[in-house]
Amino acid sequence: MVKVQNFSESLDSSLNRLGAEVSKRVESPEFKEAPIEHIVKESLKSLPVLETPPLAAVSGGKPADQDPRARFLPSYLSDDAGNAEVKAVVENLVTLAFQSGIERAIAEAKRYQPFVEDAFHDALTEKLVPELRKRGIIK
Repeated sequence: MVKVQNFSESLDSSLNRLGAEVSKRVESPEFKEAPIEHIVKESLKSLPVLETPPLAAVSGGKPADQDPRARFLPSYLSDDAGNAEVKAVVENLVTLAFQSGIERAIAEAKRYQPFVEDAFHDALTEKLVPELRKRGIIK
């Protein structure tokens, strides 16, 4: 399991908004029996999307393997050697979330096919759940 540390200010404010969404969903009867990871993932999907121009850095720029925060991928991607391009995009989107905020990365992820967007949500959920627990936002 990867530990999440040293959040930027933009990510810190994104986490506060995500925490508010998670809190709403935890109280909802619809999510009463749902695992916390599912609640966080659904909350990520409901964050507002920032309308911003595309970033060239997501598809290129600094390789994601140089950033230890971007090394976590959902098992269905990390076990599949045939998805190298998808892996790189997801890793770069996770890095973008840490550098520019969750909403910015979500906006960028929407520019890709649904599979990439969903893999990004899965990877980001796995990285954020420990931090949300540490902050007392989720149990």
